[in-house]
Amino acid sequence: MSRYFVAVTPQGLGDNPMLKQLVGKMKRTFDGREFGARWVPPVLWHITLQFLGELAPERRDDLFRVVNSWTPPETHFELRMQGLGGFPTEDQARVLWVGVQESQPLLNLQADLGRLLLENKFVMEDRAYRPHLTLARLRNPHSVSDMVAMGARKHFGDYKISEVIVFESVLQGNIPKYMPQLRRDLKRAVFSDNDSVRKE
Repeated sequence: MSRYFVAVTPQGLGDNPMLKQLVGKMKRTFDGREFGARWVPPVLWHITLQFLGELAPERRDDLFRVVNSWTPPETHFELRMQGLGGFPTEDQARVLWVGVQESQPLLNLQADLGRLLLENKFVMEDRAYRPHLTLARLRNPHSVSDMVAMGARKHFGDYKISEVIVFESVLQGNIPKYMPQLRRDLKRAVFSDNDSVRKE
């Protein structure tokens, strides 16, 4: 079974020259240290709202219907991308991320979607929501403190959020691949070409 999550994407972030330059520098540093980092392509940069885990095909279809029928509490807003960090800590990081300044519209969107998914008997992660955008995953824990320091205080801009996306995550070897399956405009539904998703 594939894993699924629902996310938003900051429109245009992949074209930010400051972030592109910084990511290039970090990639060269990682390669030199043989960290074995797996970088997320800019076209797939996202901020997860809800992670569903593995779903059987019928539950996947339920997820599509739920997201399509949802009336989001926000129709559009902007998110500020600022700073870098590492999970679980900068000294023993498995993930390198760009920070997302928490905003009430984002929290409203995440909480309302969570409520709707729970009502439809989906099981989700039971931990505090910490919005972030993953740049890279490391095969083994490493210190990324010096790289985080390069962009810890940098402001990468404010970006429009106007749609949510249901992603399917599949492993190819040990590398996760994210495939958008449904795009839902916050004002109206826009369907993928997936045969299992039908416009009503």
